[in-house]
Amino acid sequence: MKYGLLFLLAACGDSSGAPDASLPRDAAADASWVHVDDGTPTRQACTQTLGNALGTAFGRLDGLLVAIVPPGNGGCNADANHVHLQVRMNGAIYDIAVDVGGMNGVEDVHTTTRDLVMPGGPWSEGFHPSIPTDYVALGVHAAALTLESRQVLTSQLMSELATANHVSVYATPYGPDGAHLVHRNGSGHDGMIVTQPLSTPAHLRMFSFTSQAF
Repeated sequence: MKYGLLFLLAACGDSSGAPDASLPRDAAADASWVHVDDGTPTRQACTQTLGNALGTAFGRLDGLLVAIVPPGNGGCNADANHVHLQVRMNGAIYDIAVDVGGMNGVEDVHTTTRDLVMPGGPWSEGFHPSIPTDYVALGVHAAALTLESRQVLTSQLMSELATANHVSVYATPYGPDGAHLVHRNGSGHDGMIVTQPLSTPAHLRMFSFTSQAF
């Protein structure tokens, strides 16, 4: 009887309903999580012919990533301190400048990622202004972001975005053709890059600077 009881307990397992930590992430995940195939990425040579529909307000740009311009002097708005993403939205290309080196060449950019529900609702091609986004409201504080060198952060971004197709970027337009400030800004204007935005959770990358406390 003793051995029979042990066998019964082993077969039934934990009756608490908690996910088994030993299971792969997808097997232990919340039942509401949904993975959607992002599709095959489309890449093209970067361009300086850009769209003009961004307006002035902070918002979320939903589109397809078509080119990634590393720091340097290779044209297409390239500069020493940013990775430039070119995103196609409604038939036009838009430039997104992402800090990797900090201001005045000082390497003070911190970063982290989280898999969370994307703020502002599902991906929908276009620019969606006035979606409030705050790292702290998402449970992320300054100490969670790791300081990276320009080289390491650039490598991380290039690798992470290599297979990205659909993207969402929370940013502030610098003009009708592009946006920047893809980092902690406060006041509901925190910038982020989102890959796998069709899935729940999506993959959110956040950025801040050494001088910022939150």
